[in-house]
Amino acid sequence: MLAMALVLALPFAKGPYLQELGQNGVTVRVEVEPPQPVSLEIAMPRLPGAVAGAADGAGPATRRVESKEAKAFHTLRVDTLDPAHRYAYTVRAGAAAQGGTFTTAPKNDAKGPFTFLVYGDNRSDPVAHASVVRAMQQSPSDFLLNTGDYVEDGREASDWQQFFDVEAPLLRDRCMFGCVGNHELIERAGDTYLRYLGPTVDPAKELPRLYGSFRWQNTRFFLLNGQDTFDSGAEIDWLKGALDAATKEPGLAWRIAVVHFGYRSAGPHGDNPRMLSAGVDRLLKEKKVDLVFSGHDHIYERGEEKGMRYVVSGGGGAPLYRVKQPLPSTRKVEPAYHYLSVEISEGAVKLVAKRVDGSILDTCSFGTKPGWDCDAPAPPVGTPASSPPAAAAASTPARAPSSMCGCAANGGAAGAAPFASLGLLGVLFARRRRAAHSRA
Repeated sequence: MLAMALVLALPFAKGPYLQELGQNGVTVRVEVEPPQPVSLEIAMPRLPGAVAGAADGAGPATRRVESKEAKAFHTLRVDTLDPAHRYAYTVRAGAAAQGGTFTTAPKNDAKGPFTFLVYGDNRSDPVAHASVVRAMQQSPSDFLLNTGDYVEDGREASDWQQFFDVEAPLLRDRCMFGCVGNHELIERAGDTYLRYLGPTVDPAKELPRLYGSFRWQNTRFFLLNGQDTFDSGAEIDWLKGALDAATKEPGLAWRIAVVHFGYRSAGPHGDNPRMLSAGVDRLLKEKKVDLVFSGHDHIYERGEEKGMRYVVSGGGGAPLYRVKQPLPSTRKVEPAYHYLSVEISEGAVKLVAKRVDGSILDTCSFGTKPGWDCDAPAPPVGTPASSPPAAAAASTPARAPSSMCGCAANGGAAGAAPFASLGLLGVLFARRRRAAHSRA
């Protein structure tokens, strides 16, 4: 009872959590209740022998950013940080304080490997979702990559509250990059997605977009809205330009695309017809994209087709799906709650898929040659093709997709088209007693 009362007494409804982490800056977002001003403090490095707060050229001990308006949701940005440096931060709201740590991205020409975790489809079941989060906490990483469907219904404030309650231990110390899922795009729900997880933009100058890109060391990531049409429009024009630009980026070794509804899947949702009809698969291959991560089907699948590698990672908490028949492109498939640990170095990308009990679901890697290193060599020309691998049994009951799919196509910019453990449960119950709608 004391713990629950403490949760209710704290003003932090969501966060603080990290966004837009780069070499020289970070965005910290937080929602407070009741609405009030907040401040962000970042402990800055000092030269040996420097006195805290002294104006001796060593710089202040703490950098402070204030959001002085009495509102619920705050976005605080700090720049001019040093690359590959670990910082501690604190967000204050009145007399209350919460915070964590983060490490800025390394320089583009930095040597040595980096690691990120991949997961997605966290919606619907907070207990299953929490089991994935607890497992991920045991795996160090530089950042997180989410394949979408964070919530069951993007219109529901309580669903978003549930997501942030479960994710809090991860998101306060690790920045999550991700793509939008169809459940975030039900009717005008994309506006709420952009509020919490969208890019920081000046609305007087540009509309927030449901797609984008970021670079981490030697790798460029492309985050796509898989519900778009792709035949024409702002997103496909942007993607073509971004892919062209990436071919000329100095020191770029790898290109990775992330899309919720991917172009290939052995799950019941199957392939994304819009991407295929628009030739996005061919475009990604032509522009030397090395790997495509997706979700939407609540399974793990690793595959390769015509030189294009793909991984479906939709085991982040949503009800698992059955796999009736693997595809010819399927190399490994299993309905399981899981996440991926991906290590990228100069010459290789290594992937380890882990179930929530810590067991290894799959491990594989690739280099500059086509295909996956862990797969058997292609048979000689004229050899009859072997059957694809059988699907593994699910560790929990699997089911067909929910009828609440919300798979209608949506535009790329907000406003362009309709959008689409007992202790844990005690915290969730306490959180859900908050006001149904956030105030800003």
